[in-house]
Amino acid sequence: MSTLLLLLCFSLGMIALSFFGRSSKLNSSIEEFLVSSRDLSTLRGAFSIAISWAWAPAIFIAGLQAYTKGLAGAFWFIAPNILCFFLFAFVAYKLRNKFPNGFTLPQFIKSRFKTKRTHTAFLIIFFGYQLGAIIINAVAGGTLLNLLTGMNYQLAVGAISLTALIYSVIGGMRASVRTDVIQLIIVLGLAVILVPWVIINAGGMSAISGGLGGIDGLGANIFDPKIAWAFGIPMTISLLSGPIGDQQFFQRAFSVKKDKVIPTFVIGGIIFGLIPIILSLLGFIAANPSFGIEVADPQMVTPTVMAQFLPSGVLVLFTLMAFAGLCSTIDSAFCAISSFVVADITDEDEAQSVRIKKARIGMILMGVLGIGISLLQPKLIWIFFLYFALSSIGFFPTLFSIFSERYTEKAAFWSVIIGLIGAFPLALYANIGEDVDLRVLSSVLSIAIGGIVSLCFVLRNKS
Repeated sequence: MSTLLLLLCFSLGMIALSFFGRSSKLNSSIEEFLVSSRDLSTLRGAFSIAISWAWAPAIFIAGLQAYTKGLAGAFWFIAPNILCFFLFAFVAYKLRNKFPNGFTLPQFIKSRFKTKRTHTAFLIIFFGYQLGAIIINAVAGGTLLNLLTGMNYQLAVGAISLTALIYSVIGGMRASVRTDVIQLIIVLGLAVILVPWVIINAGGMSAISGGLGGIDGLGANIFDPKIAWAFGIPMTISLLSGPIGDQQFFQRAFSVKKDKVIPTFVIGGIIFGLIPIILSLLGFIAANPSFGIEVADPQMVTPTVMAQFLPSGVLVLFTLMAFAGLCSTIDSAFCAISSFVVADITDEDEAQSVRIKKARIGMILMGVLGIGISLLQPKLIWIFFLYFALSSIGFFPTLFSIFSERYTEKAAFWSVIIGLIGAFPLALYANIGEDVDLRVLSSVLSIAIGGIVSLCFVLRNKS
């Protein structure tokens, strides 16, 4: 009961913060609703993007990989997770200079190529990615609340999703950023307190070193070829390409002050990296055979270890930490969806207030769809690789569209379409069937198809 009461207070606090912090221009200015009037400072922008990326994988899969695959699993998950910020910083800088008053990447595609078909192809990727972000975080939140409080899974999914939806609808992007700052303080602050507490109670650093090989003891070598093949390659491809297909990143790139784009994402990446690094330590402890910890669900290894070494009441704080992190990504996904509705779907001749109302309706409709799929309780790792397959498909077409003047509309369109036809069905089959080799193949194809097709068109135009 105390856990539910704390989460209720958190939810009401986030909603109140959004409501009372609204700008007077919120309902009449698209720039205010979508990109906070483009005046975000470096630190606020860095905090916002760091916690928005601290989604279900950062909070749950970091520990899972450390537990199941040891140091190698943690390395292949954490390293590209941080590096993707640095890669995106330069992409964002280039795009912001070419399209300074934009709102979305698909809008840039529409502006550059002037065709509906290519614009629609990119929207499929970007909409699909945000839908995946809602689903994976709602599933993680529902599973966690069910495990720790006994709350009905369906009710828990609705609680975390509706909390984020309500304050996103109320306050738009500025509300998302304002709540992000609070949520980052909660997540990082509690992680810094709870994890060292576990380590001390478990016996110190030896508790960690005893589990560096993972549950089977074979994952201590970060360059183990089997782990690199089965997990490292698809994870690296997915994570490095992730931000390139993520409107949450682009929305913040358009929201921060123009001359602060690169430092915002570099600092954000460093701040974010602390979260999975710290939480992965609990996976090593769980894998230490001297403790004999029984992990019923590897996806929930982090709270399982905390329950083993900390007083039962402390799990309330972990639940709050996870709830805050998951809400931050879900609300960012809703804001990203609102930007698609305004910049890519509504008529530019309509009044700004009308387009903002439609943006809010779009948030609600996508929320209903995301919650509906989440109630089916798909596995986190399935969703992770599936929606990252979408971003991988758009990786090279997006980069070529931003950086290459020779890149044509046909190249952009066919690169995306061939990728969707040739790679995504295989990714769906491989992940649901849990076929490791096909998963690797689908990950490589997802990014390779776009690169090969794009390069062929560019070389053809050059000749």
